[in-house]
Amino acid sequence: MEIQNTLNSTNFTFLFLIFIGLKFTIETYLKVRNINSLKVNASKVPERFENLVTVEEYNKSTDYNLDRLKFQIIVSFVSIFILLLLTIGGLLNTLTSIVSSYTSSNILGAIFLGLLIILISEILEIPLAIYSTFVIEEKYGFNKTTKKTFVMDIVKNLLISSVISCLIYAVVIGIIENLGNNWWVYAFGAVFFIQLIIFFLYPVLIMPLFNKFEPLDDEEYKKPVEKLLEKINFKAKGLFVMNASLRSSHGNAFFTGFGKNKRIVFYDTLLETITPDEMEAILGHELGHYKLGHIRKSLISSLIFGFIGFYILSEVLKSENFFASHGLDEITLYSKFLMFYLVAGTYTFFTRPITSYLSRQREFAADDFSFKFTDGKYMVSGLLKLTKDNASNLTPDPLYSSYYYSHPPIAERIASIEKKLANT
Repeated sequence: MEIQNTLNSTNFTFLFLIFIGLKFTIETYLKVRNINSLKVNASKVPERFENLVTVEEYNKSTDYNLDRLKFQIIVSFVSIFILLLLTIGGLLNTLTSIVSSYTSSNILGAIFLGLLIILISEILEIPLAIYSTFVIEEKYGFNKTTKKTFVMDIVKNLLISSVISCLIYAVVIGIIENLGNNWWVYAFGAVFFIQLIIFFLYPVLIMPLFNKFEPLDDEEYKKPVEKLLEKINFKAKGLFVMNASLRSSHGNAFFTGFGKNKRIVFYDTLLETITPDEMEAILGHELGHYKLGHIRKSLISSLIFGFIGFYILSEVLKSENFFASHGLDEITLYSKFLMFYLVAGTYTFFTRPITSYLSRQREFAADDFSFKFTDGKYMVSGLLKLTKDNASNLTPDPLYSSYYYSHPPIAERIASIEKKLANT
């Protein structure tokens, strides 16, 4: 009862605007700090990178990251505009009114309203995607995306996100309508099950819609990788090379899937840069995440937060004040559900530094794992090449990186590995 009294008496309009303003102010402040850090260090290549990065390459990296940060501030502003337009601006009201005039079904209403929100958001974000891809990435020589590929990616992403989102919306609304007061427990279980299926099918059904995956057949690279897999007793569906060069010259490697669908994937752009020994070390890091239980821990965390989230939703749905305060007058079960979905992130943004910190600790642990099974000097040289080829920020502001970075700054990772090398 106390929860309902709080929900019904709180001025959420004021609170919502305060949280939006606070989020934008903090994140913009951090980006400005990072911009200043880049400018302060722009005159000279950092000492640790002098023998790897030329002055020209360092200047390119500095300019690239400056442009990206300035663009990110604009993206944040546009995101706030879209959110306010949908909520307090009344667009969700208008869309709900249109949908309710065509159907009285809450399940169909959730699907139609969800589709409209996805479509409008996608349309408003297309200019930003165009600028990011064909201006910033193009300017610094990273973009390889053709206009046809760009358009097809938008269409595919729109279709996939629409199908998955609307499936989840329909299932949740159906459960709310039919399974009584404890619906949120069943909804949580159903959504988690759907996400597990998607995670399982993602590497074999969804990813191939965007890229080609061919078996790694270069014996020079294949042999050390297979030796490492055997050494740590890791069984994978296969080793694959992805044609990442179709869209970008950035390099990377990753591990995806679980169970029988575990796959190790290398960007073709990465293989053009690193040596077999460096690839083995980088792969050791990726496998470390799996062997150290990081994927399992992330799954457990998502379970806990998902469970809490659905309980909060079950309480919030009982309070019309919450939705009226966020600009929703057209009250339906599906409009309330989608309104909650839209505004929830605004109230939880402060958790980002915590998740970023935990992620960085796991990255250090994965580096340590790789160090046990591969030669650390190749991890260092591989990381340096990735940093150089991706024009990564070599001098990030500490506060900015502590808030945003899921990986430790490159200088910290290398220092940690070199310290271990010195003690061996």
